[in-house]
Amino acid sequence: MNPFKFKDMPLRKKITVITVITTLISLLTACLIFILNERFSFPKVMIRNLSNLAQIVGDNSTAALTFNDRKTAQGLLDSLKANPHILLGVLYNSQGEIFAAYRSGNEDVPAYVPRRPAQTEAGGTGADSVHIGGGKVQLIHDIFLGTEQAGILYLESDMEEMQARLVNYSMVTVFVGLLAFFISLLVASRLQHYVTEPLRQVVDRMKDIARGEGDLTKRLEVVGKDEIGEVAEAFNAFVGKLQTVADMKLDLISVVSHQLKTPVAEINGFIENMLEGLTGELNARQKRYLGEMRLIGRENYRLIGDLLSASKIDRGVVSADLKPVSARDVVTLAIRDYEQIMVEKGLGLHLEGMEENIKLYADRDKVVEALRNLINNAIKCTDKGTVTIRIGTEGDQGVIEVKDTGIGMDDDTMGRLFTKNRVLGKEAHRSGAGLGLYISKHFMKIQKGDITVTSEVGKGSCFKLVVPKLKEQEGTAA
Repeated sequence: MNPFKFKDMPLRKKITVITVITTLISLLTACLIFILNERFSFPKVMIRNLSNLAQIVGDNSTAALTFNDRKTAQGLLDSLKANPHILLGVLYNSQGEIFAAYRSGNEDVPAYVPRRPAQTEAGGTGADSVHIGGGKVQLIHDIFLGTEQAGILYLESDMEEMQARLVNYSMVTVFVGLLAFFISLLVASRLQHYVTEPLRQVVDRMKDIARGEGDLTKRLEVVGKDEIGEVAEAFNAFVGKLQTVADMKLDLISVVSHQLKTPVAEINGFIENMLEGLTGELNARQKRYLGEMRLIGRENYRLIGDLLSASKIDRGVVSADLKPVSARDVVTLAIRDYEQIMVEKGLGLHLEGMEENIKLYADRDKVVEALRNLINNAIKCTDKGTVTIRIGTEGDQGVIEVKDTGIGMDDDTMGRLFTKNRVLGKEAHRSGAGLGLYISKHFMKIQKGDITVTSEVGKGSCFKLVVPKLKEQEGTAA
Protein backbone atom coordinates (compact mmCIF):
# COMPACT_ATOMS: atom_id res chain seq x y z
CA MET A 1 0.00 0.00 0.00
CA ASN A 2 1.28 3.42 -0.92
CA PRO A 3 1.93 5.16 2.44
CA PHE A 4 1.17 8.56 0.97
CA LYS A 5 -2.22 7.42 -0.28
CA PHE A 6 -2.94 5.86 3.12
CA LYS A 7 -1.98 9.12 4.80
CA ASP A 8 -4.53 11.03 2.74
CA MET A 9 -7.36 8.54 3.25
CA PRO A 10 -10.43 9.56 5.26
CA LEU A 11 -10.27 8.36 8.86
CA ARG A 12 -13.15 5.91 8.39
CA LYS A 13 -11.24 4.20 5.56
CA LYS A 14 -8.06 4.11 7.61
CA ILE A 15 -9.87 2.39 10.48
CA THR A 16 -11.41 -0.12 8.08
CA VAL A 17 -8.09 -0.86 6.37
CA ILE A 18 -6.22 -1.24 9.67
CA THR A 19 -8.91 -3.51 11.11
CA VAL A 20 -9.06 -5.74 8.02
CA ILE A 21 -5.28 -5.99 7.63
CA THR A 22 -4.76 -6.74 11.33
CA THR A 23 -7.45 -9.40 11.29
CA LEU A 24 -6.06 -11.05 8.16
CA ILE A 25 -2.45 -10.99 9.40
CA SER A 26 -3.46 -12.52 12.74
CA LEU A 27 -5.60 -15.17 11.11
CA LEU A 28 -3.08 -16.04 8.39
CA THR A 29 -0.29 -16.24 10.96
CA ALA A 30 -2.34 -18.66 13.06
CA CYS A 31 -3.19 -20.75 9.98
CA LEU A 32 0.45 -20.76 8.86
CA ILE A 33 1.60 -21.95 12.28
CA PHE A 34 -1.06 -24.66 12.18
CA ILE A 35 0.04 -25.79 8.69
CA LEU A 36 3.72 -25.80 9.66
CA ASN A 37 2.92 -27.77 12.78
CA GLU A 38 1.01 -30.27 10.66
CA ARG A 39 3.90 -30.41 8.19
CA PHE A 40 6.42 -31.36 10.85
CA SER A 41 4.27 -33.39 13.22
CA PHE A 42 2.31 -35.53 10.79
CA PRO A 43 5.37 -37.44 9.45
CA LYS A 44 6.07 -38.52 13.01
CA VAL A 45 2.52 -39.79 13.30
CA MET A 46 2.91 -41.64 9.98
CA ILE A 47 6.16 -43.25 11.10
CA ARG A 48 4.66 -44.25 14.44
CA ASN A 49 1.66 -45.87 12.74
CA LEU A 50 3.89 -47.56 10.15
CA SER A 51 6.21 -48.83 12.88
CA ASN A 52 3.27 -50.22 14.85
CA LEU A 53 2.01 -51.94 11.72
CA ALA A 54 5.46 -53.41 11.10
CA GLN A 55 5.58 -54.67 14.69
CA ILE A 56 2.23 -56.43 14.28
CA VAL A 57 3.11 -57.99 10.92
CA GLY A 58 6.57 -58.92 12.14
CA ASP A 59 5.27 -60.64 15.28
CA ASN A 60 2.72 -62.63 13.27
CA SER A 61 5.38 -63.60 10.71
CA THR A 62 7.77 -65.19 13.22
CA ALA A 63 6.20 -68.66 13.02
CA ALA A 64 5.96 -68.54 9.21
CA LEU A 65 9.68 -67.66 8.95
CA THR A 66 10.62 -70.33 11.48
CA PHE A 67 8.69 -73.11 9.72
CA ASN A 68 9.34 -71.76 6.20
CA ASP A 69 5.58 -71.27 5.64
CA ARG A 70 5.59 -68.88 2.67
CA LYS A 71 1.83 -69.16 2.11
CA THR A 72 1.01 -67.88 5.61
CA ALA A 73 3.61 -65.12 5.26
CA GLN A 74 2.15 -64.06 1.93
CA GLY A 75 -1.32 -63.94 3.45
CA LEU A 76 -0.04 -61.66 6.19
CA LEU A 77 1.52 -59.30 3.66
CA ASP A 78 -1.60 -59.32 1.48
CA SER A 79 -3.52 -57.95 4.46
CA LEU A 80 -1.56 -54.73 3.91
CA LYS A 81 -3.96 -53.87 1.09
CA ALA A 82 -6.33 -52.64 3.80
CA ASN A 83 -4.06 -49.60 4.03
CA PRO A 84 -4.20 -47.83 0.63
CA HIS A 85 -1.05 -45.84 1.38
CA ILE A 86 1.21 -48.92 1.71
CA LEU A 87 3.05 -49.21 -1.60
CA LEU A 88 5.31 -52.14 -0.86
CA GLY A 89 5.81 -54.80 1.81
CA VAL A 90 8.68 -57.31 1.62
CA LEU A 91 9.51 -60.07 4.11
CA TYR A 92 13.11 -61.31 4.07
CA ASN A 93 14.41 -64.42 5.86
CA SER A 94 17.44 -64.43 8.11
CA GLN A 95 19.78 -64.87 5.09
CA GLY A 96 18.35 -61.70 3.45
CA GLU A 97 16.43 -63.58 0.75
CA ILE A 98 12.89 -62.57 -0.30
CA PHE A 99 10.46 -64.75 1.61
CA ALA A 100 7.15 -63.01 0.65
CA ALA A 101 6.22 -59.73 -0.97
CA TYR A 102 3.24 -57.39 -1.44
CA ARG A 103 2.96 -54.45 -3.78
CA SER A 104 -0.02 -52.23 -4.46
CA GLY A 105 1.07 -51.23 -7.95
CA ASN A 106 4.02 -51.64 -10.26
CA GLU A 107 6.66 -51.00 -7.63
CA ASP A 108 9.89 -52.96 -7.97
CA VAL A 109 10.57 -55.42 -5.16
CA PRO A 110 14.16 -54.95 -3.95
CA ALA A 111 16.11 -58.23 -4.01
CA TYR A 112 17.98 -57.21 -0.90
CA VAL A 113 17.16 -55.25 2.19
CA PRO A 114 17.51 -51.55 1.15
CA ARG A 115 19.31 -50.42 4.27
CA ARG A 116 20.30 -46.78 4.29
CA PRO A 117 21.90 -44.57 6.90
CA ALA A 118 18.95 -43.46 8.98
CA GLN A 119 18.31 -42.67 12.57
CA THR A 120 15.94 -44.60 14.77
CA GLU A 121 12.59 -42.86 14.94
CA ALA A 122 11.62 -41.94 18.48
CA GLY A 123 8.01 -42.75 17.76
CA GLY A 124 8.81 -46.29 16.61
CA THR A 125 9.87 -49.47 18.41
CA GLY A 126 13.41 -48.37 19.04
CA ALA A 127 14.92 -50.75 16.41
CA ASP A 128 13.27 -49.55 13.19
CA SER A 129 15.31 -47.75 10.57
CA VAL A 130 13.37 -45.02 8.77
CA HIS A 131 14.11 -42.98 5.68
CA ILE A 132 11.91 -40.18 4.25
CA GLY A 133 12.46 -38.90 0.74
CA GLY A 134 11.01 -38.71 -2.73
CA GLY A 135 7.50 -38.44 -1.34
CA LYS A 136 7.85 -41.84 0.37
CA VAL A 137 8.50 -43.29 3.84
CA GLN A 138 10.72 -46.40 3.98
CA LEU A 139 10.87 -48.49 7.17
CA ILE A 140 13.03 -51.55 7.98
CA HIS A 141 11.94 -53.69 10.92
CA ASP A 142 14.08 -56.53 12.29
CA ILE A 143 12.15 -59.65 13.35
CA PHE A 144 13.53 -61.66 16.28
CA LEU A 145 12.70 -65.05 17.72
CA GLY A 146 14.08 -64.84 21.18
CA THR A 147 17.58 -63.46 20.72
CA GLU A 148 18.03 -64.77 17.19
CA GLN A 149 17.03 -62.77 14.12
CA ALA A 150 14.29 -64.59 12.23
CA GLY A 151 13.93 -62.10 9.35
CA ILE A 152 13.48 -58.53 8.19
CA LEU A 153 10.31 -56.65 7.18
CA TYR A 154 10.54 -53.78 4.70
CA LEU A 155 7.55 -51.42 4.37
CA GLU A 156 7.21 -48.52 1.96
CA SER A 157 4.37 -45.96 2.21
CA ASP A 158 3.46 -42.89 0.20
CA MET A 159 2.89 -39.44 1.77
CA GLU A 160 -0.28 -38.63 -0.13
CA GLU A 161 -2.29 -38.43 3.08
CA MET A 162 -0.02 -35.73 4.45
CA GLN A 163 -0.05 -33.85 1.14
CA ALA A 164 -3.83 -34.12 0.95
CA ARG A 165 -4.13 -32.82 4.49
CA LEU A 166 -1.81 -29.90 3.71
CA VAL A 167 -3.83 -29.06 0.57
CA ASN A 168 -7.04 -29.24 2.57
CA TYR A 169 -5.58 -27.03 5.27
CA SER A 170 -4.40 -24.55 2.63
CA MET A 171 -7.86 -24.44 1.05
CA VAL A 172 -9.46 -24.00 4.46
CA THR A 173 -6.98 -21.20 5.18
CA VAL A 174 -7.91 -19.43 1.94
CA PHE A 175 -11.62 -19.87 2.62
CA VAL A 176 -11.35 -18.73 6.22
CA GLY A 177 -9.16 -15.81 5.12
CA LEU A 178 -11.75 -14.65 2.59
CA LEU A 179 -14.55 -15.14 5.10
CA ALA A 180 -12.60 -13.22 7.75
CA PHE A 181 -11.87 -10.46 5.23
CA PHE A 182 -15.53 -9.85 4.47
CA ILE A 183 -16.62 -10.22 8.10
CA SER A 184 -13.92 -7.84 9.35
CA LEU A 185 -14.75 -5.43 6.52
CA LEU A 186 -18.43 -5.51 7.47
CA VAL A 187 -17.75 -5.15 11.20
CA ALA A 188 -15.17 -2.39 10.68
CA SER A 189 -17.47 -0.45 8.35
CA ARG A 190 -20.18 -0.58 11.02
CA LEU A 191 -18.05 0.12 14.09
CA GLN A 192 -15.93 2.89 12.56
CA HIS A 193 -19.06 5.05 12.78
CA TYR A 194 -18.58 5.29 16.55
CA VAL A 195 -15.11 6.77 16.04
CA THR A 196 -15.54 8.90 12.94
CA GLU A 197 -19.02 10.31 13.54
CA PRO A 198 -18.09 12.36 16.66
CA LEU A 199 -14.98 13.64 14.88
CA ARG A 200 -17.03 14.47 11.78
CA GLN A 201 -19.41 16.49 13.95
CA VAL A 202 -16.46 18.40 15.40
CA VAL A 203 -15.11 19.11 11.91
CA ASP A 204 -18.51 20.18 10.57
CA ARG A 205 -19.08 22.51 13.52
CA MET A 206 -15.60 24.02 13.07
CA LYS A 207 -16.29 24.62 9.38
CA ASP A 208 -19.62 26.27 10.21
CA ILE A 209 -17.95 28.52 12.77
CA ALA A 210 -15.16 29.37 10.33
CA ARG A 211 -17.81 30.42 7.75
CA GLY A 212 -19.54 32.51 10.40
CA GLU A 213 -22.64 30.28 10.26
CA GLY A 214 -22.20 28.24 13.43
CA ASP A 215 -24.53 28.56 16.41
CA LEU A 216 -22.20 29.13 19.35
CA THR A 217 -24.96 28.23 21.80
CA LYS A 218 -25.00 24.60 20.65
CA ARG A 219 -22.67 22.03 22.17
CA LEU A 220 -21.52 18.62 21.01
CA GLU A 221 -22.84 15.59 22.85
CA VAL A 222 -20.07 13.85 24.81
CA VAL A 223 -20.82 10.13 24.45
CA GLY A 224 -17.79 8.64 26.20
CA LYS A 225 -14.75 9.24 28.37
CA ASP A 226 -12.18 8.16 25.78
CA GLU A 227 -9.95 10.41 23.67
CA ILE A 228 -12.85 11.27 21.37
CA GLY A 229 -14.90 12.33 24.38
CA GLU A 230 -11.99 14.50 25.48
CA VAL A 231 -11.92 16.10 22.02
CA ALA A 232 -15.64 16.84 22.26
CA GLU A 233 -15.24 18.34 25.75
CA ALA A 234 -12.28 20.45 24.63
CA PHE A 235 -14.23 21.65 21.59
CA ASN A 236 -17.22 22.56 23.75
CA ALA A 237 -14.92 24.54 26.04
CA PHE A 238 -13.43 26.25 23.00
CA VAL A 239 -16.88 27.14 21.64
CA GLY A 240 -17.83 28.44 25.07
CA LYS A 241 -14.87 30.81 24.96
CA LEU A 242 -15.85 31.91 21.45
CA GLN A 243 -19.39 32.53 22.64
CA THR A 244 -18.09 34.70 25.46
CA VAL A 245 -16.00 36.71 23.02
CA ALA A 246 -18.94 36.98 20.60
CA ASP A 247 -21.23 38.20 23.39
CA MET A 248 -18.64 40.78 24.38
CA LYS A 249 -18.40 41.91 20.75
CA LEU A 250 -22.19 42.22 20.46
CA ASP A 251 -22.32 44.17 23.71
CA LEU A 252 -19.62 46.51 22.44
CA ILE A 253 -21.38 47.02 19.08
CA SER A 254 -24.71 47.60 20.79
CA VAL A 255 -23.32 50.13 23.26
CA VAL A 256 -21.23 51.99 20.69
CA SER A 257 -24.09 52.06 18.17
CA HIS A 258 -26.51 53.45 20.73
CA GLN A 259 -23.97 56.05 21.80
CA LEU A 260 -23.32 57.12 18.20
CA LYS A 261 -26.88 57.10 16.91
CA THR A 262 -28.10 60.18 18.77
CA PRO A 263 -25.15 62.52 18.02
CA VAL A 264 -25.10 61.48 14.35
CA ALA A 265 -28.84 62.19 14.10
CA GLU A 266 -28.30 65.59 15.68
CA ILE A 267 -25.43 66.39 13.30
CA ASN A 268 -27.64 65.42 10.34
CA GLY A 269 -30.36 67.69 11.72
CA PHE A 270 -27.95 70.63 11.98
CA ILE A 271 -26.83 70.05 8.39
CA GLU A 272 -30.45 70.01 7.19
CA ASN A 273 -31.13 73.27 9.07
CA MET A 274 -28.09 74.93 7.52
CA LEU A 275 -29.12 73.82 4.02
CA GLU A 276 -32.61 75.22 4.62
CA GLY A 277 -31.05 78.62 5.47
CA LEU A 278 -31.92 78.68 9.14
CA THR A 279 -28.34 79.76 9.97
CA GLY A 280 -28.01 82.35 7.26
CA GLU A 281 -27.42 82.60 3.55
CA LEU A 282 -24.97 80.04 2.06
CA ASN A 283 -22.86 80.38 -1.04
CA ALA A 284 -22.69 77.64 -3.70
CA ARG A 285 -19.48 76.14 -2.36
CA GLN A 286 -20.86 75.86 1.18
CA LYS A 287 -24.05 74.25 -0.12
CA ARG A 288 -22.01 71.72 -2.09
CA TYR A 289 -19.93 70.80 0.94
CA LEU A 290 -22.97 70.54 3.19
CA GLY A 291 -24.71 68.40 0.58
CA GLU A 292 -21.80 65.96 0.61
CA MET A 293 -21.81 65.99 4.41
CA ARG A 294 -25.54 65.22 4.38
CA LEU A 295 -24.95 62.14 2.19
CA ILE A 296 -22.12 60.97 4.43
CA GLY A 297 -24.24 61.57 7.52
CA ARG A 298 -27.14 59.57 6.10
CA GLU A 299 -24.83 56.66 5.27
CA ASN A 300 -23.31 56.74 8.73
CA TYR A 301 -26.74 56.81 10.35
CA ARG A 302 -27.80 53.92 8.16
CA LEU A 303 -24.66 51.95 9.04
CA ILE A 304 -25.28 52.50 12.77
CA GLY A 305 -28.85 51.27 12.32
CA ASP A 306 -27.60 48.21 10.45
CA LEU A 307 -25.11 47.42 13.22
CA LEU A 308 -27.87 47.59 15.81
CA SER A 309 -30.16 45.37 13.74
CA ALA A 310 -27.38 42.83 13.11
CA SER A 311 -26.53 42.64 16.81
CA LYS A 312 -30.20 42.03 17.61
CA ILE A 313 -30.36 39.28 14.97
CA ASP A 314 -27.26 37.61 16.42
CA ARG A 315 -28.80 37.77 19.89
CA GLY A 316 -32.02 36.22 18.55
CA VAL A 317 -34.23 39.02 19.84
CA VAL A 318 -35.75 40.06 16.51
CA SER A 319 -39.39 39.16 15.94
CA ALA A 320 -42.01 40.05 13.34
CA ASP A 321 -45.30 41.87 14.00
CA LEU A 322 -47.44 40.41 11.21
CA LYS A 323 -50.38 42.48 10.03
CA PRO A 324 -52.20 43.19 6.75
CA VAL A 325 -50.22 45.65 4.68
CA SER A 326 -50.49 47.01 1.14
CA ALA A 327 -47.58 46.19 -1.18
CA ARG A 328 -48.12 49.58 -2.87
CA ASP A 329 -47.73 51.39 0.47
CA VAL A 330 -44.54 49.45 1.17
CA VAL A 331 -43.01 50.59 -2.14
CA THR A 332 -44.15 54.19 -1.61
CA LEU A 333 -42.52 54.35 1.83
CA ALA A 334 -39.33 52.64 0.63
CA ILE A 335 -38.64 54.93 -2.34
CA ARG A 336 -39.46 58.18 -0.53
CA ASP A 337 -35.88 58.73 0.67
CA TYR A 338 -34.27 57.77 -2.66
CA GLU A 339 -36.22 59.67 -5.34
CA GLN A 340 -34.13 62.83 -5.00
CA ILE A 341 -30.89 60.83 -4.91
CA MET A 342 -31.82 59.07 -8.15
CA VAL A 343 -32.64 62.41 -9.80
CA GLU A 344 -29.28 63.84 -8.74
CA LYS A 345 -27.50 60.73 -10.09
CA GLY A 346 -29.42 60.84 -13.35
CA LEU A 347 -31.11 57.48 -12.92
CA GLY A 348 -34.62 56.71 -14.15
CA LEU A 349 -37.18 55.16 -11.80
CA HIS A 350 -39.83 52.85 -13.25
CA LEU A 351 -42.71 51.59 -11.12
CA GLU A 352 -44.76 48.63 -12.35
CA GLY A 353 -47.87 47.03 -10.86
CA MET A 354 -48.59 49.94 -8.50
CA GLU A 355 -52.22 49.91 -9.62
CA GLU A 356 -52.68 46.39 -8.25
CA ASN A 357 -54.09 46.26 -4.75
CA ILE A 358 -51.95 43.38 -3.46
CA LYS A 359 -52.29 42.79 0.27
CA LEU A 360 -49.45 41.22 2.21
CA TYR A 361 -49.44 39.60 5.65
CA ALA A 362 -46.18 40.91 6.98
CA ASP A 363 -44.32 43.25 9.28
CA ARG A 364 -44.57 46.54 7.37
CA ASP A 365 -41.53 48.21 8.89
CA LYS A 366 -39.27 45.22 8.26
CA VAL A 367 -40.46 44.77 4.67
CA VAL A 368 -39.92 48.50 4.05
CA GLU A 369 -36.42 48.26 5.58
CA ALA A 370 -35.56 45.23 3.43
CA LEU A 371 -36.86 46.97 0.29
CA ARG A 372 -34.87 50.11 1.13
CA ASN A 373 -31.72 48.02 1.32
CA LEU A 374 -32.41 46.57 -2.12
CA ILE A 375 -33.08 50.01 -3.61
CA ASN A 376 -29.98 51.45 -1.97
CA ASN A 377 -27.83 48.66 -3.41
CA ALA A 378 -29.37 49.13 -6.85
CA ILE A 379 -28.54 52.86 -6.81
CA LYS A 380 -24.96 52.24 -5.67
CA CYS A 381 -24.37 49.63 -8.37
CA THR A 382 -25.86 51.68 -11.23
CA ASP A 383 -24.04 54.64 -12.78
CA LYS A 384 -26.51 55.14 -15.60
CA GLY A 385 -29.77 53.63 -16.74
CA THR A 386 -32.82 52.79 -14.69
CA VAL A 387 -34.02 51.14 -11.50
CA THR A 388 -37.29 49.27 -11.95
CA ILE A 389 -39.56 48.26 -9.06
CA ARG A 390 -42.32 45.81 -9.91
CA ILE A 391 -45.16 44.53 -7.74
CA GLY A 392 -46.69 41.14 -8.55
CA THR A 393 -47.74 37.75 -7.22
CA GLU A 394 -46.57 34.16 -7.48
CA GLY A 395 -49.15 31.72 -6.15
CA ASP A 396 -49.89 32.63 -2.53
CA GLN A 397 -46.82 34.88 -2.33
CA GLY A 398 -46.54 38.59 -2.95
CA VAL A 399 -43.49 39.66 -4.97
CA ILE A 400 -41.61 42.95 -5.12
CA GLU A 401 -38.73 43.03 -7.61
CA VAL A 402 -35.92 45.60 -7.76
CA LYS A 403 -34.10 45.48 -11.08
CA ASP A 404 -31.17 47.68 -12.11
CA THR A 405 -28.97 48.14 -15.17
CA GLY A 406 -25.75 48.38 -13.18
CA ILE A 407 -22.47 46.49 -12.91
CA GLY A 408 -23.96 43.08 -12.07
CA MET A 409 -22.29 40.27 -10.07
CA ASP A 410 -20.52 36.99 -10.72
CA ASP A 411 -21.53 33.64 -9.17
CA ASP A 412 -18.88 33.80 -6.46
CA THR A 413 -20.12 37.19 -5.28
CA MET A 414 -23.76 36.06 -5.27
CA GLY A 415 -22.81 32.97 -3.25
CA ARG A 416 -21.62 35.17 -0.37
CA LEU A 417 -24.08 38.00 -0.86
CA PHE A 418 -26.37 37.51 2.14
CA THR A 419 -23.67 36.78 4.73
CA LYS A 420 -21.76 39.00 7.12
CA ASN A 421 -18.50 38.22 5.31
CA ARG A 422 -19.06 41.18 2.95
CA VAL A 423 -19.29 44.14 5.30
CA LEU A 424 -17.57 47.30 6.41
CA GLY A 425 -15.51 47.99 3.32
CA LYS A 426 -14.10 44.53 2.54
CA GLU A 427 -16.13 44.11 -0.62
CA ALA A 428 -19.00 46.52 -0.10
CA HIS A 429 -17.48 49.58 -1.74
CA ARG A 430 -19.33 49.13 -5.07
CA SER A 431 -21.72 46.24 -4.68
CA GLY A 432 -23.36 47.75 -1.64
CA ALA A 433 -23.47 44.22 -0.28
CA GLY A 434 -22.90 45.04 3.36
CA LEU A 435 -24.96 44.32 6.46
CA GLY A 436 -28.12 45.50 4.72
CA LEU A 437 -28.63 42.34 2.68
CA TYR A 438 -27.80 40.10 5.64
CA ILE A 439 -30.40 41.95 7.72
CA SER A 440 -32.97 41.94 4.91
CA LYS A 441 -32.58 38.19 4.41
CA HIS A 442 -33.23 37.58 8.09
CA PHE A 443 -36.21 39.94 8.15
CA MET A 444 -37.80 37.94 5.33
CA LYS A 445 -37.11 34.56 6.93
CA ILE A 446 -38.91 35.45 10.17
CA GLN A 447 -41.94 36.40 8.03
CA LYS A 448 -41.83 33.10 6.09
CA GLY A 449 -40.55 35.00 3.09
CA ASP A 450 -37.26 35.16 1.22
CA ILE A 451 -34.95 37.25 -0.97
CA THR A 452 -33.37 35.84 -4.12
CA VAL A 453 -31.15 37.37 -6.76
CA THR A 454 -30.23 36.85 -10.39
CA SER A 455 -27.43 38.80 -12.01
CA GLU A 456 -25.08 39.01 -14.97
CA VAL A 457 -21.82 40.91 -14.97
CA GLY A 458 -22.16 44.15 -16.87
CA LYS A 459 -25.93 43.82 -17.37
CA GLY A 460 -27.34 44.45 -13.93
CA SER A 461 -29.08 42.54 -11.14
CA CYS A 462 -32.62 41.65 -10.14
CA PHE A 463 -33.50 41.15 -6.46
CA LYS A 464 -36.79 39.46 -5.70
CA LEU A 465 -38.45 40.02 -2.33
CA VAL A 466 -41.09 37.38 -1.57
CA VAL A 467 -43.54 37.56 1.34
CA PRO A 468 -46.87 35.73 1.98
CA LYS A 469 -50.04 37.36 0.70
CA LEU A 470 -52.90 38.15 3.05
CA LYS A 471 -55.30 35.25 3.33
CA GLU A 472 -59.01 35.71 3.95
CA GLN A 473 -58.94 34.22 7.46
CA GLU A 474 -55.97 36.40 8.38
CA GLY A 475 -57.78 39.50 7.19
CA THR A 476 -60.81 38.54 9.27
CA ALA A 477 -58.66 37.99 12.34
CA ALA A 478 -57.10 41.38 11.88
